[in-house]
Amino acid sequence: MRFRCFALRRPDGRVVLVDAGIGPADAPSASWAPVPGRLPEELAAAGIDRDDVETVVLTHVHTDHIGWAVTAGTPYFRNARYLLQSADLPRFAFTGELTAAGQLDLLDGDSRLAPGIEVIATPGHTPGHQSVLVHDRLLVTGDLLVHALQLLQPTIEYAHEMDPALARTSRLAAFGKLGAAGNLATPHLSEPFVRLPESLAH
Repeated sequence: MRFRCFALRRPDGRVVLVDAGIGPADAPSASWAPVPGRLPEELAAAGIDRDDVETVVLTHVHTDHIGWAVTAGTPYFRNARYLLQSADLPRFAFTGELTAAGQLDLLDGDSRLAPGIEVIATPGHTPGHQSVLVHDRLLVTGDLLVHALQLLQPTIEYAHEMDPALARTSRLAAFGKLGAAGNLATPHLSEPFVRLPESLAH
């Protein structure tokens, strides 16, 4: 299984980061994921300083997606707003640190983030799972799908979906927002970007 985050660089140079990876060696994911994560090194290789990150969209609160949100008790991305669906807040490990820093913004449903960038609620994997839609052509999925089989048959359940029926509904609805040329940016599939099958696009 791969573990990825995605950085969206806006035309004005500001950066939106989708998810915060598996974290350093002492991150909550250390009990099962291959820590330490490489997010700081990968951002540097892409020419992104952590202070350039303006927004961090947390697709959900599983430990492999929030690992670099807070390190050593402080927000790792010091200038960023962290966006989380309120339905996931009760399970969020870093509520106190981000709230104390004034950096946590809670969402309830879809939200326009910037021109051409929309956060869409895609519950099911967790109650507050969310994804990011870019210009109706790229869907940053989070764990909306975790296995490649769900591209061929999106009604297939994944073992760790908290509400499989709702996850299926969210998956189909999100896929329907993409055109025939739409692509998916996926954290866990073998390839980071995959074309949405035409049969699933609107």
